[in-house]
Amino acid sequence: MQCRGRKNAEVKLKILFVYQVASFWPSWDSLYRNCMEDDAIEVKLFRIGGEQGDHAQMDHSEDFLIKNGIPYEEFTYEKVMAFNPVYMIYQTPYDKGHRPVETWTARFRSKGIRICYIPYGIEISDTEESRYKHFLLSVVLNAFAVFVLSDEMRAEYEKHCVNAKAVRAYGLPRFDMLLEPRGLPESYRDKVKGRKIVLWKLHFPKVFIENGVKKQATPDLDEYIKFLDYIKKAQDLFFIFMPHPKFADSTIDAELLPKAQYLLNELQKIENVYIDMDDDYRASLVNAKAIIIDRSAIMVEAGVKNVPVLYMYNENYREPMIKPIQNLLDSYYQGTIADDMIRFCEKVRNGEDDNFEIRKKAFNKCVPYLDGKSAGRIKAYLMDAAETDMETGMVSEIPKNSRIVFFGAGYIGMFCLDSMEKKLEIVAFADNDKTKWNKSYMGYPVVSPEMIKQLQFDYLVLASDKYYREIYFQICSLGIPMEKVVNFDHFIVLTQRWSG
Repeated sequence: MQCRGRKNAEVKLKILFVYQVASFWPSWDSLYRNCMEDDAIEVKLFRIGGEQGDHAQMDHSEDFLIKNGIPYEEFTYEKVMAFNPVYMIYQTPYDKGHRPVETWTARFRSKGIRICYIPYGIEISDTEESRYKHFLLSVVLNAFAVFVLSDEMRAEYEKHCVNAKAVRAYGLPRFDMLLEPRGLPESYRDKVKGRKIVLWKLHFPKVFIENGVKKQATPDLDEYIKFLDYIKKAQDLFFIFMPHPKFADSTIDAELLPKAQYLLNELQKIENVYIDMDDDYRASLVNAKAIIIDRSAIMVEAGVKNVPVLYMYNENYREPMIKPIQNLLDSYYQGTIADDMIRFCEKVRNGEDDNFEIRKKAFNKCVPYLDGKSAGRIKAYLMDAAETDMETGMVSEIPKNSRIVFFGAGYIGMFCLDSMEKKLEIVAFADNDKTKWNKSYMGYPVVSPEMIKQLQFDYLVLASDKYYREIYFQICSLGIPMEKVVNFDHFIVLTQRWSG
C-alpha cells in the first residue's frame, strides 16, 4: 500500500472531514476551525446524506451546515479520490448501518488514505455491548489515529482494542470551546429572567435483555413524571430540558414511548421550562448553575464549570462504567427517584454544594487536558505524522491466494463468498450449530469452533451480523491472533474490485 504522507512541506496537507450528524459537531468543532485557519492545510467537508443511518440524528445535518455557513459538498467516491486527502476524519464509528458501502473506511484505507476518528461521545459504559461499540467497530479498527480523552482512557483501549497502537491521548476538542464564555441563546434568553438555570439532560429510554429478562438502563420515567409537580412550583428556578434526539422517537421501547411523549408534552406547557432541541448544546451547558443528568457523554462535560451535578440512574440496574468515568460519577450527587431530584434542587436554591472540592479533583483527573489546546495537539500530530510512512490499523489488504476460514455457515457467509472477486482459498466454514458440523456448506466443510485452531489459514472472517459480538469474544477466548480476524463487511470491501 502506498503511503500518502506529505513529503514536501510546500504542499498543503489535505484533510477531509466526513460529516453526518449535526449534534456531533462539537466533537471536532475546534479541530475543524484550527485546520481551516492554517494556511498549511487544505480542508474540505463532505456530507453523507441518503436514507441510511439514524434519521432522528441525521435528518437536520444539511440545515445545520447552511445555518452556520459551513462550506460543504455531497460525498462521492470520485470527489474523495479527486481531492486526494492524506487524512479522512470520520464523525461516527458505524460504517455498517450508518453509511452506504461506498463510503466505508476500509475502502479508502485500502487506497492509502489515513482514517482518523475522534469519538463523537465519550467512552463511558463498561458493558460487553459498549466495549464492542467503543473498541471494535470498523472505523476504530481501520484508524491510523484515534484521539481520546486521557491516558486512563487509552489504557481502556489497550485492554480491549486490537488497534490500540493507533490511540493518542491528546484530549478531546469538544472540551476546548467549553472554556469560552457563551451568552444565552435568543431562543430562551428573555424567559430566564435572572433565575438560576438547572440543565436537565436525558438519554433516550434504553432497555436491554439480560438472561431473557428485559431491563431498563435509564432511570424510571415514572419518577421523572413525578418531578413535574416540583418544577411547576419552583418558579424561582429555570429548567432547560435537553432530551436525546431519540427521546420520544418511535424506535424506543413501545412500553416506554407513551411515557416519554407524555413527559415531553407536559414540559412544553410549563412556564419556567425551555426544551432545548438545538444540535449545539454548549450554550445551555456552560450557562447552567446546576445539572441533572443520566447516562450520557455529557455527564463528563458536566464537570467543566464545577457546578452541582446530580447523576440519576435506575435503582434496578446500575450500569457498569469504565474506571475513569466511574471515579468522576462518584463525585456527583446520586439519585434514582423524584425525591432525590427535589432534594438536589433545594440545595441549588440554597447555594449548598458539599461536593465542590471532591468533584473538582475528580474532574481534573478524568479530564487532564482542559487547557483549550486539544485541537492544536491533534493538528500538530497530523502534520508531523504526514511526513512519516508509519501505518497502524487492522488488515488493509487481503492478498490473492490467501487461505480463508468463515465463522458462520449462514446467509452472510454465503454473501461473502458470492461477493469475492479475488482468487482466495476457502479452507472451511466454522459454526456454533452442532447440527452443521462435519457436513458441507457451499461445497466446503463445516467444523466446530474448537477445530479452527487446527486449520492452516491466513484470515478468519466473522461472517455473522446478529451474533457478531458473541463470536468475537469467543474467538478471543480461543487464542486466535487478532491480526488474522476480519469483519465480514471489511472482508467484502477488501476483496471486491473497486473502480478507480
